[in-house]
Amino acid sequence: MLVDGFGRSFHYLRLSVEDACNFRCQYCLPGGFHKTEPEPPLSLAEIGRLVRAFAELGFWKVRLTGGEPTLRPDIADIARAAAATAGVRRVALSTNGWRLAELAPALASAGVTAVNVSVDTLDPARFAELTGRDLLPVALDGVRRCLELGLQTKINAVLLKGVNDGEFGAFAELKRRSPLELRYLELLPAADN
Repeated sequence: MLVDGFGRSFHYLRLSVEDACNFRCQYCLPGGFHKTEPEPPLSLAEIGRLVRAFAELGFWKVRLTGGEPTLRPDIADIARAAAATAGVRRVALSTNGWRLAELAPALASAGVTAVNVSVDTLDPARFAELTGRDLLPVALDGVRRCLELGLQTKINAVLLKGVNDGEFGAFAELKRRSPLELRYLELLPAADN
């Protein structure tokens, strides 16, 4: 068991499997991602060893993140390796949702049980402005597909004053119509953003 100096034990591994992101969110990567390395940060074998090592320390939950983890063509294999690791009881994924409708069945089959999707606005024009991509219907299709498959599904929205802070009613209505969870996240300063 991994315990810090305050006596807190840790069981939750957030594992970034891809540095790159295909969105250009204003609060995160307004200039887009500029890849400098030819390969992903970790190979599938390295990820497997890392998850096993953390599982041996008592970590039982693994969240696959990025950048955008679904940019990796082997994301379902990564999820399968994590889920098959002795001691791991839960595998989750955080995504911008751009490939989620397509990948959700394979991810569920691989052992992913929970998905967090970043959707900061339900207004298509505002979504395109915030993310640099006109893909709100694609992201919402991914959310719907995950719900159909019985995955625990959360929408994460970064609340931005004067941008999307007037959309609470629209998000509440979406939540009322479906079993998804909704979380507003606080924007934290990062570098020059």
